[in-house]
Amino acid sequence: MSERFCSLIVFGPGAPRTFQLHLSRGAIAILVAAFLLSFLAVILIGHTVPGPVNEVDRAQLETENHTLRVEASNAAIGIERLNTKLSELEATSQRIHELVAQ
Repeated sequence: MSERFCSLIVFGPGAPRTFQLHLSRGAIAILVAAFLLSFLAVILIGHTVPGPVNEVDRAQLETENHTLRVEASNAAIGIERLNTKLSELEATSQRIHELVAQ
């Protein structure tokens, strides 16, 4: 068994038994390392996770998002119209090319 480095004795008020905890140097080192690791993980998560968004910013983002959706929809409609005009122009060009070739 490893050498005891620290003993913790807990007396409960009115409890008939005591709780004894014997810790070795290795166990204390593991506990300290686990505490430091969890503390650093909490700090890292606190810095990487964005804070809450207030209602003014949320409303502004929703407005911008809606505007972008409308612009994308309008662009898609414009592209569709250009594609139909392009196909009409290609058909007209093909007819002209056939007439010139005759």
